[in-house]
Amino acid sequence: MTISGINSNTVNMPDDGFWTKAKIYAKSLFSGSGIFWNAAQEGSKSGSSSKEIPLIRDISDEQINSNNERSKYIKVTQSGNYTVQAGDNPSKIAAKYGIQTATLLAYNGMNEKSSLKIGQVVKIPPTKTPKNINSIQDVAKAMGVSSDFLLKLKRIEDGPDKKDNQFWNYTYDDATGKKSDGKNVKGTETIGIGHVWKKGEPRFLNNKQVLELFTKDLIKAEDNLIVLVGGQKNYDKLPSSMKEALLDMTFNKGTDIIKNSEGLLWCLKNGKYEAAINKMTNNKSAKTGKELSGLSKRRLLDIATASKMYKGNIPQSVLNTAQQVYNRGIQLLRKEFPQKADFEAQLAGYNKDVKTYWGNKIKLTEK
Repeated sequence: MTISGINSNTVNMPDDGFWTKAKIYAKSLFSGSGIFWNAAQEGSKSGSSSKEIPLIRDISDEQINSNNERSKYIKVTQSGNYTVQAGDNPSKIAAKYGIQTATLLAYNGMNEKSSLKIGQVVKIPPTKTPKNINSIQDVAKAMGVSSDFLLKLKRIEDGPDKKDNQFWNYTYDDATGKKSDGKNVKGTETIGIGHVWKKGEPRFLNNKQVLELFTKDLIKAEDNLIVLVGGQKNYDKLPSSMKEALLDMTFNKGTDIIKNSEGLLWCLKNGKYEAAINKMTNNKSAKTGKELSGLSKRRLLDIATASKMYKGNIPQSVLNTAQQVYNRGIQLLRKEFPQKADFEAQLAGYNKDVKTYWGNKIKLTEK
């Protein structure tokens, strides 16, 4: 029998657990989950030869189970190849297939400086399409994250006017929180859960469409993250809580927020997770470059999310960072709402959210 080029007649395999491993391995091949495997020598075991070579996984059982579960909610369609035509460039080709330019380049082993030639064959990454999405819980299963994380993300995107089972089904001005038809917009036209509305898109979505769009945006954010950290294998090695935090940062501000956080990417690639969490403090607007109290609060969510890996025993350095981010957020809030009554009203909501993330672990300002 041959499994992915490994012939059981020529390579001795331990009987114990072989078929279980083979079944998991075969399942991963057809799930579209992108799991990577290696055959490597394990060494001597009681009652077995030193030549025995079992199947060794690069990722944990938890990751395998998560990936297999995800395949129930994400359809992966192979896109094939594309032959470069006159006038093509990576951005144009990526737009044609609805993918990110960085994803296309990485999938073909190219970078931003790479050039294309007419007649060159470019591999197109598989298309990922949400399926069976009917609730936030389904979105969580599709992304391999917790429902609690997604609900917190939704609440911070939606604001206080929407309950967990309610959605922005129509386009609205995120600066005023009012329904928008494209006229006199003060902020950014948004629809669903934090989706920036684009010309040509519908201005009304039912709840199922909102959840599917949310899943698509999260998939896109994750694909960008995978490229940024150096590929699927590197991404799969990240702790699940770290993935959630990075997913929120990317969903919120794109990968630039990670690139522009000095040392963050290096820490991630080298497994320095405590140091990485302490660098999740970027609270500057991409448009103006100014610090914003709302982004300080968003970073508090991300720091708290990433810190779940410590199971309550959070390092003091991380607690110190969270306190500093909170203190800065309050300073900014005072500037943004100079009138005492306005500030106190905003402070109450601000502290309510922060307490949801941190409980009593950081000291809150009451006035």
